[in-house]
Amino acid sequence: MAKEKTGGDVLAFELPDPTAVNENEFRKSQETRTRILEAAIECLATIGYNATSTTTVAKYAGLTRAAMLYHFPNRLALIEATVNYVTRRRVAMQEEMQVDLPRDEHFAFRSMDRAWEQLQTREFFAFAELSMASRTDPELEPVFRTAMASFDLARRDMADKLAPENVKSAPGFDLRRDLTRFALEGLAQQEGITYDQPQRFRALMCFLKLMFDVEASGPLVERALAMAAENKG
Repeated sequence: MAKEKTGGDVLAFELPDPTAVNENEFRKSQETRTRILEAAIECLATIGYNATSTTTVAKYAGLTRAAMLYHFPNRLALIEATVNYVTRRRVAMQEEMQVDLPRDEHFAFRSMDRAWEQLQTREFFAFAELSMASRTDPELEPVFRTAMASFDLARRDMADKLAPENVKSAPGFDLRRDLTRFALEGLAQQEGITYDQPQRFRALMCFLKLMFDVEASGPLVERALAMAAENKG
């Protein structure tokens, strides 16, 4: 289970680290668990959720199944640990990709380019695979829902810490972030642009970047917020 903690005014979730060892375990156990969870991410990203079994993950990790089951005794335990591990990895990757960006007027544009890079990784595709599977898997659903809440709130905390003040204080900051996040994630998952791909992709990216241009998008964003407040959306 995740622990709740308060970070400023935002309630954040702290997911457990599935690679952590207790005082009676050797460091090698941590290394082995990391190796297993990295293999699980690889399986999810390349062969999918249904094909990710304890036997297959052990093979990808270069371990015997018995050695893997010592750390994760069944598939559910392995999947739950993988959900927490990959979510923590995605949060860390996003922070690493943005922490060195100059806090100037181009921050949002550069941040969006970095976000697109992150969506090309196996971590994202493993996370997306788990997301889709959680819709119909009653054991996975509560585990993934907690992880998604953690990821969503961690991204918001990160934006508060890293974004320039003029970007954060503009009307509809969360709306702008949501629009770009879900548009880019949908594009990465579906590869839905099938003709005139370069031009359509550039146009989409330019439009999304304009959503962070307060002068260009301000009236549209404020209108959307007003409609939502009036329950007309």
